[in-house]
Amino acid sequence: MLKLVVAYDGRRFAGSQRQVGTRTVQDELETACARLFGVESPVRLAGRTDAGVHAVGQVAAVVDPKLERTDLATMAALNGILPDDVSIRTVEVVTADFDPRRDARWREYRYRICVGTASPLTAGLVLAHWAWLDVEAMRAAARRFEGEHDFASFAGMGAGTPWSAWRERPRQTVRRILRCECRVAVDTLFGSGDRIVEVLVIGDAFLPRQVRAMVGALLEVGRGRRDAAWIDELLARGDRRGGPVTVPGHGLVLWAVGYAPFGEGPPPSEAKKEADGSSHIHSEASGHQA
Repeated sequence: MLKLVVAYDGRRFAGSQRQVGTRTVQDELETACARLFGVESPVRLAGRTDAGVHAVGQVAAVVDPKLERTDLATMAALNGILPDDVSIRTVEVVTADFDPRRDARWREYRYRICVGTASPLTAGLVLAHWAWLDVEAMRAAARRFEGEHDFASFAGMGAGTPWSAWRERPRQTVRRILRCECRVAVDTLFGSGDRIVEVLVIGDAFLPRQVRAMVGALLEVGRGRRDAAWIDELLARGDRRGGPVTVPGHGLVLWAVGYAPFGEGPPPSEAKKEADGSSHIHSEASGHQA
């Protein structure tokens, strides 16, 4: 069994999981593996991402019937077959019972918001937002997500309604957020490091579109329309109706998937580092909102 860490640009995909009549990441991976291995090789993924959502740390599992190449040779061969919007970052031989989804202990997502005029180099990779944002208020609100809560108010695709079939599942709509932070990010592609607001979310598992709805709520706080206590109200309500807007998928990246208990082994991100820059972000045209 091979464990693949996969990166992709989600703009031209209908999502990660196989769907009839549409282009997906799973389809591209299975096509490349079949060409390399000489047999059909089903690929399993650690997490489902929606149309437009990107990844740098998606994890896939596939059976190589021969295992005759080195890990590096397999990675190079697959990358030579895959299209330019998907790549294999690492290849590792694992035991036959490895399950990339069920064995995962946590997943990390990042959502990026460009305040002001986004660089053409990053169009389709960030959410452009013209208006002022109070990042300190967003940080205070983000911390309220941490811990185990009922996230029905943030669950999309019908999962957050009282009549949803999710209510019959063992965990229902309860999830545990291990870390949620809002920070100013530095990225030279944007031309100015103080113009990017990044929301980082690490959890044991996620409901459909949960992270995007969480970011939607944090944006309302950052715009000054709501205070941090609104997050507590939404969590207590447990009903998607009347919940926050779901932000577009193109600002979201599946950053990493962890298979050791959270906090053990190498750090999943730079989340503990202090954010640089101001707590208030202004754009050149603060009278307009995204």
